[in-house]
Amino acid sequence: MTAIFQTVLQMSVAGSYVITLVLVARVMLRKAPKLLSYILWFAVLFRLLCPLSFETSYSLLPELGTGNLQTAADGIQTIVQHPPDSAAEPSGPAGGTAGGTIGGSTADEDGLAAGTASPGKAGTLPVAAAAAKSSSSEPWQTVAGYVWLGGMSVMLAGGLVSAVRLNRQLKGARHQSGNIYEWGGAKTPFVFGLLKPRIILPAGLGEHERGYIIRHEQVHISRLDHLVKLAAFAAHCLNWFNPLVWLAVRFMDEDMEKSCDEAVIRELGSGIKKDYSTSLLSLSTGRTFTGRTPLAFGENSTKGRIKNILNYRKPSFLAVASAAALVIITVAIAGLTGNMRSQTLTEHDYAKQYIADQIAGIENGVSGAVIVDSEMTVFEQAGRVEGLLPEPLELWRLEYRLEPDDLSKLPLAGGMNAVDGKITEDSSMGKPVLVFAYEGDTPRYEGVIWSAEYDLGTPAGRETALQVFFEGKGMLEHETYSGNHAIAKFEMSDGTSAHLLLSQPAVQGDSGIWVVERWKDGNGYEYFETPDTSLPSADYFAGLQAEADQGQKAAELLDPAQAAAAFVQDELGWNLTKEQIELHIPATAADFTVSPVSELLGYVSAMTLTEPGFKFDNAEWLTEDEDPARLRRLGIDPERDMPGGFYVLNKLAIKDPLELSDEAEFIIMDGASPKAVSRAEFVERLDIMSDSGMLCTVTTQDGRVIRIAERYLP
Repeated sequence: MTAIFQTVLQMSVAGSYVITLVLVARVMLRKAPKLLSYILWFAVLFRLLCPLSFETSYSLLPELGTGNLQTAADGIQTIVQHPPDSAAEPSGPAGGTAGGTIGGSTADEDGLAAGTASPGKAGTLPVAAAAAKSSSSEPWQTVAGYVWLGGMSVMLAGGLVSAVRLNRQLKGARHQSGNIYEWGGAKTPFVFGLLKPRIILPAGLGEHERGYIIRHEQVHISRLDHLVKLAAFAAHCLNWFNPLVWLAVRFMDEDMEKSCDEAVIRELGSGIKKDYSTSLLSLSTGRTFTGRTPLAFGENSTKGRIKNILNYRKPSFLAVASAAALVIITVAIAGLTGNMRSQTLTEHDYAKQYIADQIAGIENGVSGAVIVDSEMTVFEQAGRVEGLLPEPLELWRLEYRLEPDDLSKLPLAGGMNAVDGKITEDSSMGKPVLVFAYEGDTPRYEGVIWSAEYDLGTPAGRETALQVFFEGKGMLEHETYSGNHAIAKFEMSDGTSAHLLLSQPAVQGDSGIWVVERWKDGNGYEYFETPDTSLPSADYFAGLQAEADQGQKAAELLDPAQAAAAFVQDELGWNLTKEQIELHIPATAADFTVSPVSELLGYVSAMTLTEPGFKFDNAEWLTEDEDPARLRRLGIDPERDMPGGFYVLNKLAIKDPLELSDEAEFIIMDGASPKAVSRAEFVERLDIMSDSGMLCTVTTQDGRVIRIAERYLP
């Protein structure tokens, strides 16, 4: 959606230049035949509807879409320039895991990963959402894209409804001859239809008026004006947010009608001007065409048309030739308003621009900081991925050094380090890796990811990195493998719930293997699974599918519950059987976007009215049905310690303070009945309890408490 809206926005900006040019030329052509002014609007329609541009070395517009390279970038020295096909150094996650599991998380306000290491797997890293945040797509563009889509949908729906309603009403029109119909509901004449346009006349027209009016509408049809109106409606819908387009549509309609009037006068002679004007005047009294639909257009702007008719004089050949030359020049200039320079930029140009942006960020963000020199030390291709987007993708690893005039003025924060008096970008997320999409041989910069977040040394690792990146930009659906899905829910060791999204990457249906493509923990952090292979993911899973078809070990992946349990055991390190998995099948990727909801039992204390956090001590509700051996290990005698049939085991494991959401619900026990109360009433209840707190069931989602309910103790 974002990419489409950006294209429309570029076309609209280019179209605005052309509209302005046409409006100026239109003033210069005010005494010329209106047909010439009308022709100018075709250049506007082309620029508003066609995303292509004529490739030239000249352009009257600044580059649209990629941005002009800053002057600072031209001074960057390239010390080491590797060939584009050089192999990238494997850049795996810190403490690289055997399973190659890569995780994702939400980000803090600086765009850095806010999550912690994956539970149970020391080397599993949460992916920073900085990939999406630092990309060229800003959140406002996504919102603006949907606003644009909504406005366009409203206009299209309105036009379609009007066309359907008018078509239904015209079933009562009376056929006169040929494509001419008379309809009592018509206030003014109009043309309706696309492939077989009909002329609709108001009832009660005199024969004298009919002749002029019918000829006028026939000229419209012969010039295919009804198709031009449809194209104008499409341009209007696409560019509804641009006020210049609204103005252009109005003036194009005016020039269309006036040029049609002039065509009738040229054909029938100047002697009809008075009668023709009288016919228009008689039809205009208290009447306006209201059939606003792309398949119908009628006669408006009567005053201006009558004035134009009465002032019309057949122009001289020289006047027509001069006006035609002006039209040709205007159209030619309009053709140079596209985005002509976007294909001249190379990967190296974008890398220089990236460094220039970092320099600008430092100098603007640190008082007195001045970067006096810079050098690009490494710029090499780190891999190529095809099939993820319609265009092939490439990753380019970048390293650089910045020399400040005074290093002591710069606080080395945000991943910046000093080497030999120069600044280098080096953090726990690694080095910047630029992402490019290719249209032919021309790179299009998409944004930046970070080398330490992914195993960029393998095809599967690069695929995962780009999947996460383009999902963050809204250019890919939130699923790695389309087709059948299942969701496996289970309880983690800390009592919170986790969800796995399983997919069938090779074969759909009963004979296809299931794999975990991503999962969410109780805090709502999303983790992406990368297969541990040197092959592309598709080839790796095709091999597993072949093994399953032959009944080998991979055959256990034919059972989604078993595949989920194996993932938890092998990748997360928890002993879990498939019977402990709550499987939801079929499911959709959209179902997975709903974060897990966890219910925890424990003692709540230290809650206030001002702070969101409170203390929580885990507890476990044991019953007589518990494993006797476990009860003995805990020193619990059911007859002695469970007079009510239960026992609350306080695990004495004080967790980090939990935080309340703004919409948290509070429940206390009113006798044996639950009662909803305010936060103040709940805190008051806590204050009269013991220092150990009140036993509650705490419901969490996305790492925040959404409900606290006092637990009833019989």
